[in-house]
This record gives sequence, structure tokens and C-alpha cells, in this order.
Amino acid sequence: MAKPFRLRSYYAEAAEVTKAFADAKTGILTKAGNSTSSLTTAIIASIIAIVVIILVMVIIYLILRYRRKKKMKKKLQYIKLLEE
Repeated sequence: MAKPFRLRSYYAEAAEVTKAFADAKTGILTKAGNSTSSLTTAIIASIIAIVVIILVMVIIYLILRYRRKKKMKKKLQYIKLLEE
């Protein structure tokens, strides 16, 4: 005599397998998300550092240019005074 086919156990096993695959999938995605989020954080931090360095360099350039311009104006005034 053959065993009777049980539909309930088949559906229960199918549901368990589906749940196991879903859990594995979310676990893998979570691990991948964690690793990529740390990489993006590092990339963003390095970009911000580069932008800050560039801003500091531009500010220093503008200050030095202003001081040089001021010095040149003074020099021109002295030259004009000497010519008179």
C-alpha cells in the first residue's frame, strides 16, 4: 500500500523554504549594504576634505593677491612722489 500524499506538509515545507530563502536574501543584502555604506561614507568624507583644502587655498590666494596689490599701490605712490 502506498502512503497517502499529504498536501499540508508540502505547503508547509514550501513555505519554510520560501521563508529561509527570504531570510538568506535579506541577510546578504544587509551585509552588502553595510559594506557599501562604509565605502560611500569614506568617499564622501574624502570629497569634503578635498573641497575644504581647495577653499583654504583659494582664500590664501585671495589674501596674498590683495596684499600684493596694496603693496604695489604704495610703491606707485612712492614712485610718483619721487618723480615730482
